[in-house]
Amino acid sequence: MGDTAFYLKTHVWIPMLIGVGSVVLIVFIGIVALYLYRKYSRYDYTPLLEDLALPDKLHMERQMERDAVREGALLNCQFYLRSRSGKYSYSEQLPDMGTRLEKHWFLVQYPRQKKDLLLSICSKSTRCPVPFNASSQKTLRDLFKAVKHPYIWPVQDIEFLEEQDLVVVLQAYSSRGSLKDYIFNVKPNSKWESKVSSSSKAIGNKQIQVFGRQILEGLLHLQASGFPNHGHVHSGNVIVDRNCCKLSGIENVFLGYTSKLYPTIRRKLKDNPNAIDVLAFGHIIYEMTSGYELNEAFPDRTHLTKLKNLEIVQVLEFIFDANGSYPTLQEVADHDFFHDVKLPEMMKNPPGEITLTSSMKLMLKTIKKGKSLKSQSSRKLSAGKSAAKSSSRRGSKEERQRSRSNPSPVPMEPSSKQSAQSTPPPPPPSAPAPPPPPPMAVGFQPPPLAVVPEGRGALLGDIRKGFTLRKTETNDKSTLRV
Repeated sequence: MGDTAFYLKTHVWIPMLIGVGSVVLIVFIGIVALYLYRKYSRYDYTPLLEDLALPDKLHMERQMERDAVREGALLNCQFYLRSRSGKYSYSEQLPDMGTRLEKHWFLVQYPRQKKDLLLSICSKSTRCPVPFNASSQKTLRDLFKAVKHPYIWPVQDIEFLEEQDLVVVLQAYSSRGSLKDYIFNVKPNSKWESKVSSSSKAIGNKQIQVFGRQILEGLLHLQASGFPNHGHVHSGNVIVDRNCCKLSGIENVFLGYTSKLYPTIRRKLKDNPNAIDVLAFGHIIYEMTSGYELNEAFPDRTHLTKLKNLEIVQVLEFIFDANGSYPTLQEVADHDFFHDVKLPEMMKNPPGEITLTSSMKLMLKTIKKGKSLKSQSSRKLSAGKSAAKSSSRRGSKEERQRSRSNPSPVPMEPSSKQSAQSTPPPPPPSAPAPPPPPPMAVGFQPPPLAVVPEGRGALLGDIRKGFTLRKTETNDKSTLRV
């Protein structure tokens, strides 16, 4: 015992090593115990999920479904990028920046330029007015590339994935985001719910004048170039780039998508459907002034009194006319509030004139009328059907004319006697054989046969042969004589 104590005193590091090892062992045992506790207590706690409130359950289910949809969209994006042979490189998947559930956003780059592009993938609309084929894709691509205006955000490329019924749109990415991001002071990559719930800021009159006039110039350029109504004018489709507003979303009307605002103002557009862009522009003016969205079709007196801005109130009353006679875009641009705004970008980069091809003109004309553009094969088929119908109509008309000029002889109906002679009645059923006659007496002579007169026999013969009888004249002496 004394030797052991003496040994430990001379070798102090041994007790220290034993103490450190003991502490390490205790810590390790504690970690293992905590891990096992958490592992098995998790399964013990899972039945408590049934006790969650119904809103929490619904929110959890919706989130799981949304995650599954986003994973499917990511696979579609990766498939698209691989099919383009390295033309673009994938960066990241962005959150749901808009209200359209079937639309997804991604950041991609050119491999050499390292410039961010915004790639959006959206499902094909059931109300798509253009044929979903390569011909329409080429027409839209050429049309969007021809649009060059300092206040319009360009569409760099558009593609139809026919097998998946998907539309891919490529645009430049703006780090400043949209006008909504500017109003609510949020990052452009934030979720839509967080943007609306964030604290907003009202914009001053001078900036509202400049931003409003820039948006109006972009809409007027599209209108002058023969484009249909934009239909998707809201702060989320206005890109802020270098303190300049540029209108985006010009492709939506060609793809059959409906804006978030349309169900709200639909009743106000019964008599004047072309006023949709004017009313939507009024909503942007209200949002810039108040700092929040207008959830009704028209601002009422309560909304206007909260603004405390007489000039803006006059502009909104001019746009949202109570009698339904809404102004045009040009009339709004000529209003005193926007008329004297200077636009230096128009002087530096004047808008270019759009040269429309025949296919572009046909597409614009058809969509402006609210109709669907048929594909070339369907047009040929309908043209062939109409030509066949017209030729059949011409043929029937010629046949009627020939029948009128050369009437065909009408067959005469046979008389009752002739029909009786020509179609003899069926023979009666055979009667049983009569009994044999009695034997005649010797010396009995049969009576002579009756001799038929010659004239009567000839007459009966003529009747049997079907000859027409000669007309005879009779002298009727039964009438009274005066």
